[in-house]
Amino acid sequence: MKILVVDDTEAVLLLITRFVEALGHVAIAAHNGAEAIEVWRAQRPDLVLMDMMMPVLSGPEAAVAIKREAGESWVPIVFVTGIGEENRLAEAIEQGADDYITKPVNFRVLEAKLKAFNRTLELNRKVREQSAKLADYYDRTEEEKRVVRHLMEQMVNAERLYDRQLDYWLSPAESLSGDLIAASRTPGRALHVLLADGIGHGLTAALNVLPLTQPFYSMTEKGYAISDILIEMNDKVRQVLPVGRFVAVALISIDEAAGCIEVWNGGMPTVHVIDQAGEVKKIWKSAHLPLGIVPTHAVEMATERYYFHEPGTVVAFSDGLIEARNPDGVAYGVERLLEALAARPVPQRLSHFQADLRHHLDSEPHHDDISLVLARFGDRLDPKAADAPLAGKSDGLPDLELLAKSQECAWRYSLTLGADELKYINTVPFMMTFINEVKSLSPNQSDVFLILTELFVNALDHGVLSLASALKHDDEGMETYLLERAKRLAELRHGRIEIDLTGLQVNGQELLRIRVKDSGPGFDWTSVLDRQTGLLNAHGRGLTLVRSLCVGLQFFGSGNDVVAYYLPGRHAQ
Repeated sequence: MKILVVDDTEAVLLLITRFVEALGHVAIAAHNGAEAIEVWRAQRPDLVLMDMMMPVLSGPEAAVAIKREAGESWVPIVFVTGIGEENRLAEAIEQGADDYITKPVNFRVLEAKLKAFNRTLELNRKVREQSAKLADYYDRTEEEKRVVRHLMEQMVNAERLYDRQLDYWLSPAESLSGDLIAASRTPGRALHVLLADGIGHGLTAALNVLPLTQPFYSMTEKGYAISDILIEMNDKVRQVLPVGRFVAVALISIDEAAGCIEVWNGGMPTVHVIDQAGEVKKIWKSAHLPLGIVPTHAVEMATERYYFHEPGTVVAFSDGLIEARNPDGVAYGVERLLEALAARPVPQRLSHFQADLRHHLDSEPHHDDISLVLARFGDRLDPKAADAPLAGKSDGLPDLELLAKSQECAWRYSLTLGADELKYINTVPFMMTFINEVKSLSPNQSDVFLILTELFVNALDHGVLSLASALKHDDEGMETYLLERAKRLAELRHGRIEIDLTGLQVNGQELLRIRVKDSGPGFDWTSVLDRQTGLLNAHGRGLTLVRSLCVGLQFFGSGNDVVAYYLPGRHAQ
C-alpha cells in the first residue's frame, strides 16, 4: 500500500514512517493537515495515518477535506491520538474517519490494523472493478436492447397496425417483448394478422420472433395465402434460430369480400370469434405445433375457416394475458377476458379490458409478456354488393372494338401453366411481383390482383377442374367445394392455362389487357353477358367484380378464353 503518514512531531513521524516501510509499504510524510491535503492530491495514497492535533490544519479538518475530495473512492483514515482526545476523536469518526490507534503507538496493533485495511482495500478494489464491469455490461446490454427495439420497430412496421379494423395492446414484462403483433393487407384487401409468442421474455424472446416479420409482410403484400406464408415462416425459424428454439403462432386472415375468416393456431391460446353482444360464435383451439419444432414437410398447414354473415370480432391473445396473477395468485383467465369484452360496446372494449386487468393485478407486475388482438369484421357488409352495377362503355373510355384492334404495345408478359405447374405455383402472387414493378400499375395493384385472381380462379376451378359453383351455396358447401378442389387438383394429369398481360397505349391512355385462356369446356357466356338479365349466379359475384373494375370484358369461343381491359387510376379519379 501507499500510506500517507502525518504528524507534526518529527520523531514520531520518522518512527512510524520507518515502521511502515519495514512492513513493505510505501510511506509518504506530511507535517500538518494542510500539507497532508496537498500530498494526498498529488499522490493519492491508499491509506492515511494522521495525528489529531496539528498546526495550520488539524487532523479532523484535513480528514473531512480528503474524504470530500475522494468522493465515492474509499480512502481509510486512521487517527493516531493521545489520551484525553476521546471527544474530538468521536467527532472525527462521525465525520468520516475509519479507525484510530492510541499513543504511544503499539506497533503490533498497528501492523494488524494495516493488514486488515489492506485486505479490505483489496476487496474494495475488486468490488469497484466488478461494478465497473457491471456498468459496462449494463451499458452494452441497453445498447443492444436499443438496437433490437429499433429493429423490431422497423421490421414490425407499427404503422400498418393502425388499421381501422384492428385494435391491439402489447405490454412487455421487460423492456423488450417476446410477443409480436403484425398486420398487413393483401392486394385484394384481405387483412392478415400475425400474433406470435417466443420462448421466455425480454431480449432473447424478442430475437426469436423477428425472423417471422419478413416473410409475413412480403408474402402478404404479394397476395399469398396464410398457408403459404406459414411454410416460409417455418423454414425461416428453423434456418435462423438455434436448435430448441420455437415460436407459437396464430395467423389470421379476414376476407371481407368472401365473408371468410381463416385461422391457423400453432401453440397459442384459443382464438375466439365474438359477436357485437360479446357472445362466442366460433373458437380455434391450438391444433398444430409451434413453428420451428419439426421440418416444414411435416407441418400441417391446413387452416380452419369461418364464414360470417354479421359483424363480429376475432379475439386472439398470448398466454401471458390469461396467466397474469393478482397478489392472491389468481390468474386473469379466459372467462374474465370475454366478460370484460362483452361488458362494453365494440369501440370501448379494449380500454375497458385494460382497466379491468389493472384492477385485477392490483399493482402486481405481470411476469410474462401480454398481448391482445381485436380484429373486427363485417362492419361494412352491404347486402347490395352482389348486385354491383356493371361497367360498360362510357364517355371518355375507349370502346371494345378499338381496344381489340390496337397494336400499340408498350410491354407484354405471358405465362403458360401445365398440370404440374398448376399444382404448386401460386400463380397470381407470382405475377404480382412483375405487376408491382410496372410504374403505371403499381399504385393500382389491388385492382389488378382482384381481376387476376377472379379470372384465374374461374379458369382453374370451373374450366380445368370442372367444379360447379353450386357447391358453394352454404358454409358446409364451401368446405365441400374446397375439399373437392384439393382432391381434383392433386389428381390433375392434363390441363393448361395461358395468361397474357399486355400494356397498351390507346389515345394517349395507358391500358392493361389481361387475357386468360384455359383448356376446359367453357360455359354459356352469351347469357352471362346479357345486359338485360345481368350476370348469372352460377358465375356470380366474381365476374360482377371484374366487370365493375374493368372498362371492358370479352369472352371468345366456348367461354374458356376471356379478355379484360383495365384503365389504371380510373377508380381513383
